[in-house]
Amino acid sequence: MRVISGKLKGKRLFSAKGLNLRPTSDRVKEAIFDILQDRIQGQQVLDLFAGTGALGIEALSRGARRVVFIEKSRPSLAALHRNIADCKFKEQGEILSREVTVGIKILENRAESFAIIFLDPPYGKRLAQTTLEVLARSSIISPETLMVAEHSATEEINSIPGLQRMDRRKYGSTQVSFFRPDIEQL
Repeated sequence: MRVISGKLKGKRLFSAKGLNLRPTSDRVKEAIFDILQDRIQGQQVLDLFAGTGALGIEALSRGARRVVFIEKSRPSLAALHRNIADCKFKEQGEILSREVTVGIKILENRAESFAIIFLDPPYGKRLAQTTLEVLARSSIISPETLMVAEHSATEEINSIPGLQRMDRRKYGSTQVSFFRPDIEQL
């Protein structure tokens, strides 16, 4: 696992051994950020189910202003803290050690909003679908928010009231779906 581009291009990221993690492959990460291109620069980003922080750290390396990471697993949190410190992003990265829906509530209470939201939940639990449903009703999204959901290629995300799927790409056993708020329903 490494940073693909930006000011930390090539930097290796720590991943705790023995964890049942499925980190975003470099190929998928590069494809996501090729699609996002210049949308990251100066933006506030949210990394849900952050794991080791690879997506959020990539965003910071490419010029994101700030990233909030939400992760509840203790071993993943240890790797996440280490990666943020090693990359010298302590000032730009905030970690919420919470379950995702609780973290979203905290951010709502703080009246935060995000330009880009990454979610890469464990596969096979329909967490991408349920998390997108929570986000569709949340005040942390604005009409311009782009949500990037990584999920199993066998896990179909059904229609979500309040969100519109903008794009979907398949990379082997991984599928990446891009959503925006459905402006007609706002």
